Amino acid sequence: MGLLSSFKQFVVVHILIAYIFIVSGIIVNIFQALGYLLLRPYSLRAYRKLASFLTNLHWSQIVFLNEWWAGSEITVYASDEDRQHYGKEKAVILMNHMYEVDFLHGWTLCERLQVLGTSRALIKESVKYLPIVGWSMYFIEFLFLKRSYEEDKRIIVKQLKELRSYPDNFWLLLFCEGTRFTAEKHQQSMEVARSKGMPELKHHLLPRTRGFLLCAQGIREYIPAFYDVEIHFPNGSPEPTLVGLLKGQPQHAHIYVRRIPTEEVPEDEAACAEYCHELYRIKDRNFEYFEQNGRFPEKMHVIPRRPYTLLIFIFWCVLLIVPLMKYLVGLVLSGSTFTIAGVVLVGILVSALLQKMMEVTQISKGSKYGHTENNDKKK
Repeated sequence: MGLLSSFKQFVVVHILIAYIFIVSGIIVNIFQALGYLLLRPYSLRAYRKLASFLTNLHWSQIVFLNEWWAGSEITVYASDEDRQHYGKEKAVILMNHMYEVDFLHGWTLCERLQVLGTSRALIKESVKYLPIVGWSMYFIEFLFLKRSYEEDKRIIVKQLKELRSYPDNFWLLLFCEGTRFTAEKHQQSMEVARSKGMPELKHHLLPRTRGFLLCAQGIREYIPAFYDVEIHFPNGSPEPTLVGLLKGQPQHAHIYVRRIPTEEVPEDEAACAEYCHELYRIKDRNFEYFEQNGRFPEKMHVIPRRPYTLLIFIFWCVLLIVPLMKYLVGLVLSGSTFTIAGVVLVGILVSALLQKMMEVTQISKGSKYGHTENNDKKK
């Protein structure tokens, strides 16, 4: 293990990275809140520009961790015709949800296509209350779902209408499977498939078609495409985790992207549901293709990393680490046991908060398969 690799293993280094991420996030949240209160009532367009810029300043650190700190790579598979649209239009992303870090590699692709700060997702409401990251998601208009169909229908219809006036290109992520893939959830899902006489999937859960239908009906006038996205990691590679990235362990994400024009998706409820199921059968075959061949079909494209995330991280380091070091040196020279103990306690709290935020990505923390408020009421 080289000197740099050993350096990336130190817990103190991880705490410093967490300190930068948390403090910069608080700064960003403060400015986002001020923009929400003072700018949004007068100019929604200007507020949205500010909120996305500030979010990009913060979330770029996560991308830095992936592509510069850990040295991870992404390879994109797409037709030449589809590739020319990426980053140049609004789109709904239909992505598989199998890995702890699939969102992070999705963010990395977003950053390279310059849509990171404007990207959003349909996500469970509890994430909104997660300090810093969840608050940013609120300010940039994520769609927070309550797991109650009637409530969620109202939220989705309302917010899709509001997004019509969004000034920039964005990607809207929709996990049709509703939760992250596990062997247990897959078994439960396939039991449902067998009971309904539907073809079984090998690498995906049965999609929930209602959210897909609401998107297909609500975006038709202003979002020109859905993107069928599959993420896979090399066969036989270690399980990709956020902790591994923090320790500088590189990952190689293979990302298949297929563009589906919105007009090809039916608006009729039954036809749209069947289209969604067929789409996931296609996704399943593409995932199996990678399992057998070590790559996806379609042409490989390497979209290079940009220096932007590195420069942003350096900016935050200068802004936050330099004064911290000066303070710590003065603290040690002062010899105050009480103050030193307080700083140690703050370090422990920062580490604990980082762990709490990372838990959100862990597979074991995913929601139960098929869980909705409506289901609970039936029990």
